[in-house]
Order: sequence, then structure tokens, then C-alpha cells
Amino acid sequence: MNILIIDDDLFTLKALRFNLEHLGHKVVSVENSERAISMVTENPEGIKFDLLISDIMMPGISGLSLITVLRSIHFTTIPIIMMSTLNNKHLLEALYKLGANDFINKPIDIEELEIKMRKYDKAIPVLT
Repeated sequence: MNILIIDDDLFTLKALRFNLEHLGHKVVSVENSERAISMVTENPEGIKFDLLISDIMMPGISGLSLITVLRSIHFTTIPIIMMSTLNNKHLLEALYKLGANDFINKPIDIEELEIKMRKYDKAIPVLT
């Protein structure tokens, strides 16, 4: 899969990128939503992303606003998995209402993330 990771925490970006590349994915990582929007809408690297994984709490444009921009303004259908240390019913309801496809808690359990990613990877059959 071609995956775009968005997080202002460089340690999280490096760790996720390392683990996902180790699993065979092509990964691009950016530190903010502004760059993510550019990567998706202007496609400067010529990559068609199969999945976005984004933090919720970021300076500037938050992860919630990122979903809104991508879904409401640019009408992208790329699956989005949101991640955060925050995990409450109201937050999850807001995420899904805005158009997020899934959520994972931080710190990221890479095996749990891999299971969630299978739902959006057309090349890997979903285990039932």
C-alpha cells in the first residue's frame, strides 16, 4: 500500500514509517495537515495514496479539520485511520461523522494497526 502518515511528533513518524516499510508498504510522512493536503490534492510526488494515517491533535490544522477538508472540499475517498492518545465516545463519534474510517490509540500497537489496515488493502484478503 502507499501510505501517507501525518503527525507533528517526529518520533511517531519515524517509528510508524520504519514499521510500515518493514511490512512492505511505501510510506510518505509529513509533519502537518497543510503538507498532507498538498500531498493528496496536488500530488507533487506522483503517488496515489491508498491510506492516510493521521494524528488528531496537531498545531495549525488539526486532524479533525484535515478530515473535513479532504472529505468536504476535495471529496477524497482515501481511507483515513485517525490516531490519538485521546479516546472517548464523543471524539470517536465526531471522527466518524466527519468521514474517518477507523481509529487507533497511541502508543500504536503495530499488529493492531496492521489488522485495521487490512480492511483497506485491496491486495490483502480480510481475515474473517
